[in-house]
Amino acid sequence: MKKGFWTTVKDIIRKADIILEILDARMPEITRNRKLEEYGAGFGKPFILVINKADLISDTARRNIKDAYREQNCVWVSATHSKGIRELVAMIKNKIKRAPIKVAFIGYPNTGKSSLINQLSRGGRARTSPESGLTRGIQLIGGKGGLMLMDTPGVVPFEDRDEIRLGLVSGISPAKLRDPDLVAYKLIEMFQKTNPAVLERTYGIDPKQEPEEILIAYGRKLNMLQKGSIVDEQRAAIHFLMDWHSGKIRL
Repeated sequence: MKKGFWTTVKDIIRKADIILEILDARMPEITRNRKLEEYGAGFGKPFILVINKADLISDTARRNIKDAYREQNCVWVSATHSKGIRELVAMIKNKIKRAPIKVAFIGYPNTGKSSLINQLSRGGRARTSPESGLTRGIQLIGGKGGLMLMDTPGVVPFEDRDEIRLGLVSGISPAKLRDPDLVAYKLIEMFQKTNPAVLERTYGIDPKQEPEEILIAYGRKLNMLQKGSIVDEQRAAIHFLMDWHSGKIRL
């Protein structure tokens, strides 16, 4: 993790009354940063795990995550569809018994930090972008229910070796990945573990195969072939990841 990031986080945590860590419901563990939570705990500030994009997962995946996170302070939301916002405001106000409440938002790129700020603000003033790094400096925005929203550069940076994580959370376009096939293999493994039926239902592919075989079968079904009828695995991987990012396939 970049050294400058922790300096910024320390400033954010000191000024905030409560911290919201934004997670992607499709992969909460991959987008969760426990070191960050430990860091915040050292300042005695309460954390709420906001599981965003709840509309992009199956009921089975949701039940599994709820079971795994049953001892955590977490709220399910869909910032895009304005779901769970009231519950989130209620939990914040239950944790902090005064007003106004300064709320900080921290999360990996594309977990929906700015979209959530827009839902909680009175005027929807936070800027949004599909690329990370848009927000600059700390801006205070008037929020619903007496909240003061800290629109901060609270985007957790990726390290160079985190391309798989970056690719999974849409932090970079699949076409710009150095090794999109490796990201696709990881995604296939996630489906095999949590919702293998979707691979067969959506693509007619046997989910019991090795990830490499599944990707090849996917590419063949979409006729992504090179000379000699060999599947273009890189092209297939990019397209498979685009299906994931668009919500065509869900865990």
